[in-house]
Amino acid sequence: MSESEVLIIGAGPSGLFAAAELARHGVKARLIDRDLQPHREARATSIQPGTLEILNTIGLLQPFLDTAERIHCSRMYGPGMTELGSMSHDGSGCCCEFQCSLPQYETQRILEEHLTSLGGQVERGVTATSVTTDANGPCVELAHQDGRVETVRPRFVIGAGGAHSVTRHSMSEPLTGTTYRGNFLVADIEMSAPIPRTEAGVICGPNGFLLLAPLPGGRWISFQDLEEGVTAVAADEVVTRVAARLYGKYHPANVSWFAPFRMHRRIVSRLADGHRFLIGDAAHLSSPFGGEGLNAGLHDGHDLAWKLALVLRGDAGQPLIEGYMSERRIADHHVLAVSDEVHQSVVDVAEGARAGRELHPAAVDPVTAALVRNSRAMIDVDYWGSPLIADYGPGGPVTNAPRPGQWYPDWSHFAGTTHRVLMFGDSADPASLLRFTGRWSRLAPLSRNVDVDRRRAGLATDGLILLRPDGHIGFRFPATDSDAFSALDAHLASYLIPAEQ
Repeated sequence: MSESEVLIIGAGPSGLFAAAELARHGVKARLIDRDLQPHREARATSIQPGTLEILNTIGLLQPFLDTAERIHCSRMYGPGMTELGSMSHDGSGCCCEFQCSLPQYETQRILEEHLTSLGGQVERGVTATSVTTDANGPCVELAHQDGRVETVRPRFVIGAGGAHSVTRHSMSEPLTGTTYRGNFLVADIEMSAPIPRTEAGVICGPNGFLLLAPLPGGRWISFQDLEEGVTAVAADEVVTRVAARLYGKYHPANVSWFAPFRMHRRIVSRLADGHRFLIGDAAHLSSPFGGEGLNAGLHDGHDLAWKLALVLRGDAGQPLIEGYMSERRIADHHVLAVSDEVHQSVVDVAEGARAGRELHPAAVDPVTAALVRNSRAMIDVDYWGSPLIADYGPGGPVTNAPRPGQWYPDWSHFAGTTHRVLMFGDSADPASLLRFTGRWSRLAPLSRNVDVDRRRAGLATDGLILLRPDGHIGFRFPATDSDAFSALDAHLASYLIPAEQ
């Protein structure tokens, strides 16, 4: 196989999605994985509404809808199945106001089929044994299953190899943070359950807690705590332990996979060094209780792909690569904070129930509930503070609208692989408009008076909005005069290379 400019190490969900997104942007990456066959373990099962938005804009939503169970609500239960709180995805404004729940191997199957349809493939049985850099860039040694050793020199290396990433080790980047107290057990089980299959539930009682979320085929993914000192269990013990947490009224009929594990809250200090990039579990680890980890990895790949593609085509420079580091660090830290809140809330209720303390339903005001819903749905990703974001004001009072750095709710109308400029109103300076379009029509085509509500982009008056290839607002100016076009020109030129250069 000819040497590619991008080598992706690890064909889990993050690596597969990064490869597919690069292919969609016209870049064929080389994707390797040390395993000869994909695993058949349920593992990470939640696809959040914010991720479904991304899948919708790239035409990949339907396979997930066809395969997955849909979770509309999550509930917390105390002893005796007393409801203590709930969170619904209703009202989020997403294309899908629910989570999709399916085994990780199904997610990988869908993503690999998508990659194949774009002309890509996974090279299995290939292990990256070392990653180094010198004056000429990265140098990677690959060991093939047949004993052959290969040395390649890609321009960029993407480390998607999980918590033990060789790419991360080559960057001397430890996953710093904490390991949560206690041991836990995850199991893929078949059973009747005390909650609807349109919901997920955390059931806390004197025997410990049990988290249940539906999987296709009448199955459930389950998480439970292990008593201190317990680090391993047998299959029949899984059945006994689940039944004990459900007061002996429900028993798993089948246990297809289970594993004890520890939970972590960890992240690297830097996600890239200019030639090597970290995505997914290679870059961050979070508690599975909130179901954000796999999604954050997909978001990493989605964000990195369009940026690398522009650089590889010669349409962007180093500032765009640096933008990946700053923007995904902002987003991944937010994911870890949300995940930590979910983890602590589950553990606090579980410890209270096990200790026999009296537990009461939580009182949550509507505004707080909406903020929690949006955080859990992963639609509140905000890159504000990034050098790739600029705002010159909304031009009037507009409430409940995204600002630059946030996801544009009408992005599905414009989804594609380029930046897009939306001009609301007529140009106050036709000469400036003409100069701008002549300079940027290929990399950032301009659409005039589009049939969308300008207020949903935060504009109360005429103005300019820049939509990035990832669906986030990159720039806003509440006017269409020469100053507006000059500011937008300077913003684009800070990381893109215009036609005349």
